[in-house]
Amino acid sequence: MSSTSNVGLVVVQNRETQFDAPLFRQITSDGFCRLWVIYSQGRTGLDSELGFAPHWDHLRPNSYPCLSLGQQGLLTIWRLADAIQRFDPALVILCGYYPSSHLLLAVLLRLRGLRIGLRSDNTLHHSPGGGLLGLPRRQLIGAIQRLFHCWHPVGQQAHAYLRQLSGVERPSYAFPYAVDNTWLSQHCARERRSRHLALAARGWPPDAFVVLAAVKWNEREDPLTLVRAFALAASRCRQLRLVLLGEGPLRPQVEAALAPLGPRTHCPGFVPYGELPRWYALADVFVHPAVNEPWGVSVNEAMACGVPVLAAAGVGAADELLADGRGGLRFASGDAGSLAAQLHLLAGSPGLCWSLAGEARRSVACWSHTRTIHNLQRALAS
Repeated sequence: MSSTSNVGLVVVQNRETQFDAPLFRQITSDGFCRLWVIYSQGRTGLDSELGFAPHWDHLRPNSYPCLSLGQQGLLTIWRLADAIQRFDPALVILCGYYPSSHLLLAVLLRLRGLRIGLRSDNTLHHSPGGGLLGLPRRQLIGAIQRLFHCWHPVGQQAHAYLRQLSGVERPSYAFPYAVDNTWLSQHCARERRSRHLALAARGWPPDAFVVLAAVKWNEREDPLTLVRAFALAASRCRQLRLVLLGEGPLRPQVEAALAPLGPRTHCPGFVPYGELPRWYALADVFVHPAVNEPWGVSVNEAMACGVPVLAAAGVGAADELLADGRGGLRFASGDAGSLAAQLHLLAGSPGLCWSLAGEARRSVACWSHTRTIHNLQRALAS
């Protein structure tokens, strides 16, 4: 237990996520600080892109102290600021300045003399508002960023975004999007021992080369480019098979594009988190085709399971987790021909796949809850 064990930390974010909740559980279990997590929009809620509220079945209830706000009014935020002040934290980290209640809370806490930090995943590449017309917006965002005493970017791109728009530098402690690497790796290894049975159950051959994707079926995450690329590659490679996890408004278009491929594809729909290791264990390669995704936590998940990744240029995680070709390859967003060529290359190169799988495990090991806790300890002790 560190010397910060009696120091208070408050984290404010929109909703509980499948990757941060295990971190909060570990912080509470380790006891290195007093933690309080506040969900400004309720612990769970509707995902507007999916059309339903996802259920994280791998999370244990009541494993860390948290509060879910029932409303967003001025009086509610004022009372929340009172409660946080009574908690007497050394640091309050707000995950973004949206919704507006986050920004209001930040102002109130700053006026009360509390130390506030900003966690941000925005990047210059993924943010609108360039040119002269976007100048007022950039100036406003920069002023908001300067409100905070310290920054907690999810990666190097997010840090560059904060520096450029604010025009200043703040003490920065990375708060990355990281998954429970150990949990995923262990469960995937267990499932991989029966991979041959899973292939046989689908009527797929033992030498099947399985392409896996877990995306929202909408234009932003672009499953249609993946389907087109798979069709191109599959016409030249008989052992290719596709598992496409997810749900969304493009379902009719996706199903129409998949129909000519017949039993070479499988779409289980939205899969509970606890079942993901089974699908990663089946995969030879993971594809994230999104045209605009500031990070993309499924890239972390696949790499933790030792699955090479093919990621579109629009996926922020690829810039950092796949740097210098570690653990996978990148392709131009929306370019089905380029992705098809990469699928064909990997399907015919088992040695390359094996090498990329090892690199994937080593690369993602640096993006862990252990690293995040170390950074939080530094932030609290400063």
